[in-house]
Amino acid sequence: MSPFPSALQSVSAPDRVDPDRLRRCLELADPAVLLAVLVQVTGDDALLDRYTGEISHVPNPPEMAGIAPRRIVAEIVDRLVEAVTAAAPAATTNGTVDPELFARLAPLALGVPVGAEFLPMLLEQGGFRYFQPVVPRTALMPATMSVAIIGAGLAGIAVAIAADRAGIEYEIFERNDEVGGTWHIQNYPGVAVDTPSSYYSLSSELNPDWSSYYPKGGEYQEYLRAVVDKHGIAEHTRFGTEVEALVWDEPSARWEIRWRSADGSRGNSYAAAVVTAAGYLNRPKFPDVPGIGEFAGISVHSSQWDPDLDLSGKRVAVIGAGCTSVQIVDAIVEDVAHLTLFQRQPHWVAPRKRLGDEVPDEQRWLQRHVPFYANWLRLKSFWGSSDSAYPVVVVDPEWASDHLSISPANDLLLQDCLKYIDETFGAGSELAAKVTPDFAPFGKRIIRDPGAYYRALTRPDVDVEVEAIDRIVREGIVTADGRLVEVDAIVYATGYNLDFLSTMDIRGRDGVTLRQEWDGNNPRAYRGGTVPGFPNLFITSAPNANPGHGAGNNFAIEVTAHFLIECLQLLAERGATSLEPTREAYEDYNARIDEAMERTVWRHTPTANTYYRNDSGRVIVASPWRLIDVWSEHRAPIETHFVLRQKSIHGEAGAISTRGRSHC
Repeated sequence: MSPFPSALQSVSAPDRVDPDRLRRCLELADPAVLLAVLVQVTGDDALLDRYTGEISHVPNPPEMAGIAPRRIVAEIVDRLVEAVTAAAPAATTNGTVDPELFARLAPLALGVPVGAEFLPMLLEQGGFRYFQPVVPRTALMPATMSVAIIGAGLAGIAVAIAADRAGIEYEIFERNDEVGGTWHIQNYPGVAVDTPSSYYSLSSELNPDWSSYYPKGGEYQEYLRAVVDKHGIAEHTRFGTEVEALVWDEPSARWEIRWRSADGSRGNSYAAAVVTAAGYLNRPKFPDVPGIGEFAGISVHSSQWDPDLDLSGKRVAVIGAGCTSVQIVDAIVEDVAHLTLFQRQPHWVAPRKRLGDEVPDEQRWLQRHVPFYANWLRLKSFWGSSDSAYPVVVVDPEWASDHLSISPANDLLLQDCLKYIDETFGAGSELAAKVTPDFAPFGKRIIRDPGAYYRALTRPDVDVEVEAIDRIVREGIVTADGRLVEVDAIVYATGYNLDFLSTMDIRGRDGVTLRQEWDGNNPRAYRGGTVPGFPNLFITSAPNANPGHGAGNNFAIEVTAHFLIECLQLLAERGATSLEPTREAYEDYNARIDEAMERTVWRHTPTANTYYRNDSGRVIVASPWRLIDVWSEHRAPIETHFVLRQKSIHGEAGAISTRGRSHC
């Protein structure tokens, strides 16, 4: 049985709510959020005029919690107890929130002014309403429209839900025997979500019962299973089926999907459109050092962890110092006899902002039983880690000219991290020097300490080795200065090869491959992960599509899913069978990306070794723009930026003129 009995469900009916417990929980809650909820539940916006002036906010993250006099809190609680228990509460989704009222509630609940440009995005990201259609819905989606989705992780699930809501047939091809993608595969010790759980989920599928602000991977996997079960997605999924090739067939205007089953058999399927939802970090990467196969002890990559592996009492080497390494070290240090961390390059590590990560029981109870409460907590989490963080990655040239940090905003984070280093290791100590990076924060992805990582490095049975690895031998690891570190087990927390679909044979119009289009390890895409010459192909986790400054990839996934449906609706409206971006739009879009990227931290931290950049130094992973800009540009396709084609009666495709038509 799923550990989420209340997950993804509506709030409880009034007759199931215990008034006494409701009151006790409300008294511990954020009064600013409670006032927003009270106004929504009662529909009485006069309450805003009465109470808003009495509420202030804690200025610091992660909570930005509201503060009010006891008398005011008591009045709000009394009114809310009466409203929730006396009458059926309003629904929490499906557009029931009035946008004008929301504009007044948002700054109250979030604790900061909210610009008008953000409000439509926040309505969606708070789960207050579903994505709003932009392309006219005057034509029915043709029965021939179908979508093949490659991968059943978070992205594939989000696209499946969007397709189903639009009345589009879909089929998912998943190489594993279970949904979940990363969260099904990864089972190393300490694996956990490092984006706040209340936000790192689908905006239309809120889970009110997370046990942790940063849940372990297994709990997140259960959330994804619950979403899949709710929407019947497994019934549309081919498990144990790996897609080997995608081939566009021009006469039929559809994709041929060539796949291989787990038993080795091969087959073909067809779809009008394809969405790749397989991510770009799938193949484990090992360090380029000789002798890996010579080691006589236990060797394991973090992505290939055996759940029966027991490292208790062993001398363990962990190679790597990124997020995965941090979580593993934090999880195993108490059990091993000795741990040596081989740190190729230090990352900036941010301290926890709470004493612990466990979500209080009263907060979980309120999210399950009080309308809109979970929505506002999600939105507070999103807002605190989204465009409010954007100044941290934007370069201030004057500041950066004589600082390690790139801007005053970036320096605040740097000083917070330096303070954490000094408090843990001692200012000026050898260990402090070892873990201090020589680049600005966000030059590499910032890491959150899961609780005891830095503290673990101070233990007498832990060594931090910064000397490069020369080779691996039967007994252990030989460093560049000739020392042998004898170990019983080596854990490779060394990340993944950056693929961007390079392992799949994708052939578009005229047989051109995606590898040819992206020659020189220079993957690029237009809005929605679209590429010229590859009709009806949409790439989630596309080049330069993922937020680099905050939020999470779930935001980019939802943006792409919405854009996909708008593009397919445009085909229906025009009676067309395929669309692809023009070469001009594609080149212009990527020129804009590169121009904006020059003003970001990733182009101003050359000493940071990061997979964000390719061999030529071009940043190919992160997006240089604010989330609101990405969201706005993906509301609907600009028709003049696309070539639309339709089949003639002879089965040949012909272009449709798009001059003068656009949906901005």
